[in-house]
Amino acid sequence: MLSVVSSLMLVGFGLIALAWIIQLVYIVRGNREVQSLFIGVYVMGIIILAASDVMGGAVDIAYAELVTIIASLLTLVAILVTKPKG
Repeated sequence: MLSVVSSLMLVGFGLIALAWIIQLVYIVRGNREVQSLFIGVYVMGIIILAASDVMGGAVDIAYAELVTIIASLLTLVAILVTKPKG
């Protein structure tokens, strides 16, 4: 039986994989831009991973994931701010 921490890790990794699949679908369809949906799902996955790390006592890894979350959110903001209107 999986522990809560292990279950959260699986959910987090699953969301990260889903995010990459979403991005891949856009690329295959010819849109090579980084998608805001990709970043949103990716960030949710990293947040869940960070929570599981904190619960499991790996706070140092959670801090590293925090850097990834911040960088991803800054990228998302940049995409949304510079997105052409129309």
